[in-house]
Amino acid sequence: MTLRVGVAGSGIDTHDRRRGRGIPRMHRRPIVLAVSAALVALVASTTIGAGSASATPGVTSKTITLGLITSETGPAAPVTAGVIPADEARIDLQNAHGGVDGRKIKLVIKDDATSPTQNQSATAALISQGVFGIIDESAVTFGGYKVAQQAGVPVVGSGTDGEEWFQRPNTNMFAYSGQLSPADPQYAGLARFAKAHGGTRCGSVGYAISPSSAAAARGWEFSCKAVGMDPAFLDDTLPFGSVAVTPLALQLKAAGVNAVYLPLETETNLAILTALKQAGVSLKVALSAEGYGQALINDTAAIPAAQGAWFFTFLAPVELHTAATKTFQAALKKYAHYTGVPDVGWDKGWADADLMIYGLKLAGKNPTQRGFIAALHKVTNYDVGGLSPTKANFTLKDWGKAPSETCQWIAQFKGDTFVNPTKVCGKLLANSDQLPSQ
Repeated sequence: MTLRVGVAGSGIDTHDRRRGRGIPRMHRRPIVLAVSAALVALVASTTIGAGSASATPGVTSKTITLGLITSETGPAAPVTAGVIPADEARIDLQNAHGGVDGRKIKLVIKDDATSPTQNQSATAALISQGVFGIIDESAVTFGGYKVAQQAGVPVVGSGTDGEEWFQRPNTNMFAYSGQLSPADPQYAGLARFAKAHGGTRCGSVGYAISPSSAAAARGWEFSCKAVGMDPAFLDDTLPFGSVAVTPLALQLKAAGVNAVYLPLETETNLAILTALKQAGVSLKVALSAEGYGQALINDTAAIPAAQGAWFFTFLAPVELHTAATKTFQAALKKYAHYTGVPDVGWDKGWADADLMIYGLKLAGKNPTQRGFIAALHKVTNYDVGGLSPTKANFTLKDWGKAPSETCQWIAQFKGDTFVNPTKVCGKLLANSDQLPSQ
C-alpha cells in the first residue's frame, strides 16, 4: 500500500489510495522564504511514528518511511505528472528484492500545489509524521527547504528549482546530478555541438520571472561567443509560459539566427519552433530544454514544428537500449503500467527514489539521518545506476563548486519518434557565471 497524503490550502487532507502494488523534478527560481515560528515549533516537537522500534524517525525493524513532495496540482502539475508513479516504481522494484537490509520502503505523498507556502507546510507535516527522509521534486522546493535543513532531515531531488541545493548550510540536500555551482557557470559542449552542426549565429530566449531560465539564455550567448559563433539575439524577458511568440520569431529571423537554444517550458518551446517555421526560418540547430517524451510523439499538432529539433533528457534516452534503460523501462511497465517514452517527470521521479535508496544502502543496517548524510558525502561517482550522463560528486570539499566538465544527453525528433541519442560534454568556461554570487 502506498499512503498518499494531499495538501489543500493551509490544511492537511489525509487519505489512503490502495493500488494493489505491494508496499511501496521547471527552471530554478532562487527565492528564500522565511520559516514561520509555528513551523519551527512544529518541527521541534516532532515525535517518532507509532510502532517505531528505533530512535530514528521513520525506521522500524520492518519498514522505512519516506516522504515525497511534488506538484500534483498547480501550474507545474503537467511537468511533474510522472514523478509519483516513477518514484513508486523504483520503490516497488526495491521492495520486490527485499527492500533495504530487509526493511520495506513506505512512501507518504503530499501535494504542494506548486505553492512555496504549501511546500513549506508539507515539509513540516512530513517531519512531524516522522519520515526518515524527503524526496522533494517540485518547482518550489525553495519554499520549505529550511524546515528540513534545521531538522537535519535528508532531502533528495533534481535540484532544479533553486540555488539552495548547492549552498551551505544545506548539506542535507542532495541533487542526483551532483553538487553544482549556485552561480550557473557555462560549459562549451552544447555550443560546440551547435557549431559542428552548422550553427553560426546564436539566439536564445529566457523567462523574465525565472532567474535560471534568464541566466541559461544569457549563458548560451556567452558560450556561443566562446566557441567562435556570433551571439546574434537574446531576449530574457519573455512572460512565463507565453505562447504568443510570432513577433519574437520575426525578431529571430531578422537577426539571422540559425542556432537557437530554448531554456523554457515545452509549450513555449514548441510555440516558438512553430512560429519560426511559419516565418520561413531554416535553423541549423534547435535545442529545447524540455519536450522529450511520449507526449510529443502523441501530439500530432506539434510534430511538424519539432522536426529536426534536439531535446534535452535528464536521464539516458531510452532509445539507447542499454542495460540501464531496459531496467528502467521494464520497471515502469511492470509497476506503473507505463510503456511510452518517459519524459522529464518520469526521469526525475525514478532518479530521486534511486538516490534515496542508494543512500539508505550506504547508511548501514541501523540507518540514522546523520549517518545517511555522512555516507553520501563520501560519494564521488553516483550515476543513477548508469542512467545519468555525469557521475555525481557529493563530497563536502567540492560543495557548491562548478565541476571542470559536465555532460548532457540530447535526442533528435524525426518523423514521429526520437532518434540519434547523443551525449554532449564540455569543459567549464572561465568567468562564465550568469547569476550573481549569493
